[in-house]
Parts: sequence; structure tokens; C-alpha cells
Amino acid sequence: MKRYFCLLLIVLLFSSVFTGSTSAKKKSNLKADLIVKNGDVYTVDENRSWAEAVAVRDDEILYVGDDEGVAAFKGTDTRVIDLKGKMLLPGFIDSHAHAYLMAESLFWLDITNYSTLEEYKQAIKDYLKEHPGIKQLRGVGFNQNLIESSGLTPKEWLAQVVPDIPAVFISSSHHDIWVNSKALENAGIDKNTPNPQGGIIERDLKTGEPTGIFREFSAQNLVISALPQPDFTVQQFKEALLAFQEMAAKNGVTSVFVPVHYPTENLLKAFEDLDNAGKLTLRYDLGLWADETKGTEQIGRFKEARDNYQGELYKIDTIKIFSDGVGDNQLVWDQDILEETVAALDKEGFRVYIHAIGNQEFYPSGNSLDAFEYAAEVNGKRDSRHVITHLDWVGEDDVARFRDLGVIPVPQPAWFGNDWYADVRGEELKNLNRMNSYFEAGIPVASSSDFPSTSEFLSDFRPFTGIEVGITRLDRDKTDQTDLKKVLWPKEKASLEEMITSYTINGANVIFAEDERGSIEVGKKADLVVLDKNLFEIPETEINETKVLLNLFEGKEVFRDPTFINAFYIKTLVEQFEEDGEFANHGVARSLQAHLDTVVRLEEREAAKRVIKHMQRFNQLLDKHKKEGVISVDAYNTLKTFIDSLIKKWKKDCKEDFGSQVDIE
Repeated sequence: MKRYFCLLLIVLLFSSVFTGSTSAKKKSNLKADLIVKNGDVYTVDENRSWAEAVAVRDDEILYVGDDEGVAAFKGTDTRVIDLKGKMLLPGFIDSHAHAYLMAESLFWLDITNYSTLEEYKQAIKDYLKEHPGIKQLRGVGFNQNLIESSGLTPKEWLAQVVPDIPAVFISSSHHDIWVNSKALENAGIDKNTPNPQGGIIERDLKTGEPTGIFREFSAQNLVISALPQPDFTVQQFKEALLAFQEMAAKNGVTSVFVPVHYPTENLLKAFEDLDNAGKLTLRYDLGLWADETKGTEQIGRFKEARDNYQGELYKIDTIKIFSDGVGDNQLVWDQDILEETVAALDKEGFRVYIHAIGNQEFYPSGNSLDAFEYAAEVNGKRDSRHVITHLDWVGEDDVARFRDLGVIPVPQPAWFGNDWYADVRGEELKNLNRMNSYFEAGIPVASSSDFPSTSEFLSDFRPFTGIEVGITRLDRDKTDQTDLKKVLWPKEKASLEEMITSYTINGANVIFAEDERGSIEVGKKADLVVLDKNLFEIPETEINETKVLLNLFEGKEVFRDPTFINAFYIKTLVEQFEEDGEFANHGVARSLQAHLDTVVRLEEREAAKRVIKHMQRFNQLLDKHKKEGVISVDAYNTLKTFIDSLIKKWKKDCKEDFGSQVDIE
């Protein structure tokens, strides 16, 4: 808040940086649907300015400025949220998250958290018992070291538990699968089957027979494509995306880049269905997977998909390429074919998004940059915004090449605090993952999570985790002998301002949306998140404890924490429940809304004692409707939870205003 007033003095001296200050005069005849005021609004605009209030009309920001100026936009139907000093930020943008893989946790067997073979066996048996008659078993989270401790090949151990149907488990990194003998038989794979380009079929050193482990996607697809159901259904993908959106909303994410790592028409149909039904509550940018075995011959299919699948809230303009694998010092693509394919995609107007991890002897970022350089030589430079993601090992010379070629790095900052790098590769090595170097070079680096990687800390989807670790570079696991956490490669620490930028306006830049998202400015989409604390006023090591209180996507509430509710929000729930058929008749909804209309007016007047009394009566009415059987259990429980939270909040406010002895029962 105090920072705002300092910046305000500068604004008054050098002209207004609050876009809303001038907009108020031009648009004062327009009335807002929503006003948020009395907050610490960090706009992330070009000047990184601060404000107090924001007005929203329909899905756009109408005003940004001070509390006095926003008053001109208040109409009779305008909702007003008093932030009471809370922080307001642009919605976060995750520049690498596999949203569709939420389907794995919903529809597959997850063995990630099991640590013994006996636990694996019991979990598989229980799953098969609960799903009688299934034609295949799919799972996620296997540990190869654990499997090999059995003394059997992986396929043999799994065949003992699942002998009669194909069984396929994928690792948390998603770069390896473990299969049983039936899956091999079903796919017709034996010791004579050659490794596909970029993939590895692990084999017994003596017999040459496959062991049941397949590395990288070209090898995995030999097995998966032959399964009775190689992909999730459209309905399963729809359920997965809805579940992902719920998680994203709670974490303040409003846009996401989704790299797809296998061919899946069903996923595109799911996006199309949800978009047409108005059920998407995120802005999605999709990247289709390029098969390293097919080179340029697949570009026609990509163009067809781009033409057929473009919605209001999702689009296809990107192709995802795996430059290297995980754990092996090898390139997935032949370099000549990689360069030819990248150039051909660039010519067709696609943005190319390359996965490159690497290690200290192996720099796939260089190989990828070579491909982008070749494309620029062949096609000429354009505003392509090609991307390289992960980038655990980047040479100093490569940073300048990123800048000169206009290639955007997309790391996962939460990984920076994994002490594996320091312990295994040495803390002083010069090629660990970077952050500060990109900012110093003027490169618009964007941050991401790589959801749903579930190995140790790699599962962190929360932007606050990445922001904190990007600033502190602290080892998030072990401590040194002085019981102080290690700082991993301190020269690459970024500032709080830079880390927020990497999750907002720079993320918008990655998806060509910087003119409509990524900052709080007049005319942009109203993607806004309210935080329970000001990130600039708390210790760096407490940033990950921050909570999202409210998430607005294009002006619509997609998440509200129970501690940040009001009567208007509960009224919208009642309207939604009626629309969904959760009430026996319209009279039920009307009776509840009548109470809430009164409470909305009382809240605006901050009449705490009267709010409490009316909400207690609302609770009694809820109980009556439940007893009469005219409200569903889900609707009753949800409304009851929010009403109790609202009463608790106003009781607290009432005691603070009038003292603990005031009778508010």
C-alpha cells in the first residue's frame, strides 16, 4: 500500500501511469459490473505501477486507478468488493502444463506413493477386483529400481500379477513405460523388433528379449497404439479438463499452454465440446506432438487440425518436439531431420515448442537453437516466438543466442530448489538452470509447472512455489550441517518483480496474448486474482504459503475461498443450483434469493449484526427445505458450508467493531 503512494508521487510528476486516471474521464458514462477497491493492485504494466481500484464491465477492465476515481463507474447494479488492503494481481499463466493428464489420476491406477513391491501387488489386485471384466490395465507412477529389485525382469514381475490382459504403467516423468508380457504379445514385439527413431526398447543382455521397459514416446507408442483403448475417451478428457480447471482456479491460474505428448483427436474434440458449451474457465493454447519418426510428412495433419480446432477459449498454433530424452545422453531426433522439420513448420506459421533437458556434457538447447537458426536462414526472421522448455543445462553462450534468435526459454522454477543438482553434479558447475541471466539479457522468460510431474517437488503446480524458489534458490529438501538450507547457484536468483512477470505478462507473450492478458490495464481481459497477503511485504521464504482468495477469469468468478465469501456470491450459487435442477421447484430458489437480496444490501452498509441475524434465518430456511426434501444433499451441504463461513466472518468483524461482549447470537 505504502509502495503505491511512493509511485503515485512519481506519477504526478511525470504524467499518469494509472491508465484508469484518464480513462475515468473518457468512460465515466459507463457503469461497471464489478468494482474492487481499497487494495494493493500490482498491475505488471510497462511501468510496473500500483493502484488501489479496478472496475470491470462484461469481460474487460474498464478502469485502473485510485478509490476516488473508481467511484464514477459505480451504478445501481454494480457489485463492489472491498479488498481491505489485500493484494490484486493479474491471473497467473502457466506456460507448460499437461492439463489433460488429470485423466490419469481420475481413470488409471496411481501407484506413485507406494514404496514396496507388496504394495504394488496389493494395489493392482484391489483395482482389478473393483473393475471386473476390464480389457486392459493402465497405471502411473512406477519405480523401475523397485521393480528390478525383485530379481525378475519387469515384464515377468507384472505378468505374475496381471497375466491375462495387457498392463501398461507410465513413470511419473512420462518418458518410460513398464508393461507385462501380454502387452508385448498384443503389440507383436519381440527381440527382433528394432528400436524406433529416438526410442529405446530395453533388452535382456543375454537373450536380447524385451524386459518390459520402453523409453521415450516413439517406443512407448509401439505398445500403446495396439491396446484395446489406446487413448482416453472424449468424455474422460472432458471430466479431466473440468477437474484441472478447478485446481487451476484455486491456484490463481487463468491461462495455460498445454503441450500434448501423443496424438489424440479425442482431446481436441473434448476441448471443442467444452468450449461450445461455455464450460472452459481458462485460456488454453495447445501444442500438438510431432512424431520424430515422421518428420515433415505430418505437417499436413497439423494444418488440418489447426483449421478444424479453433475455439473461443482454445487454439492450436504450436507443435511440440522432444529434442532429448530423460536420463540418457541422446537426441531423440536426427539433427538434419529436426532442422528440416522446424523450418517447414516455421514456414507454415507454426510456433515450435521444444523439450530440452540435457546435462553437463550434452546441450540439447544448442541443437534446438541450431534448428531455429536454420529456420530463420531459410524462411527469414519473423515474430515466431519459438520456445525451448525445461533447460536444466544452458551454456552462457546460449543465453545470447536465445536473445538474438528471439527464442523464449520456459523453465520450471520449482525445480531450481531440488538439491539433486548440487549433490550429483556439483554446486559450482556453470550450466545449471538459469533465470537471472535471461532477465539480464532482456529475454522474456516465462515460468511453468510441467504438471503433473509427480517426482518429489516436481509436482508443484502452485505459481507461488516457483516464485519463491526462483527468488531464493533454496534447496527445498535437505539442509547442510549448520541446519541452514543451501542456496543453489545464487547468481541466478531473480527478483520478486521478475518472477511475477514470468508468470504473468511474459506468459501472455508466449501465447501471443500480451495485448489482452498478463497485466491489469484498461481494455484487457479481467483475469484477476486476490491474494491473502502482499507478496512485497512478507519474507521471501513465506511466499509459498500465500493463498488465493478470489479468482476472476474474464470477469467471472471461478474460485472464491470460503474465508472471502459474501452474500452475492452465495446468491450466484443458488442461481446455478436452480439451473442444474438441484431444487424441487422455483419457489425454493426464490425463497432463498429473497433472504440473500436483503443480506447483499446489508453487507454494502456493513451492518454486521443484521447480516448475522438474516444469515441465521437463512440457515433455518435451508434446514426446512432439507427436511421437506426439496433441495439436493449437495446443494444443501455447499450452501450450509458457505453460510456458516459467512456468519463466522461477520461475527469476527462485529466483535472487532463493538467488542467481544456484544450479543450477536
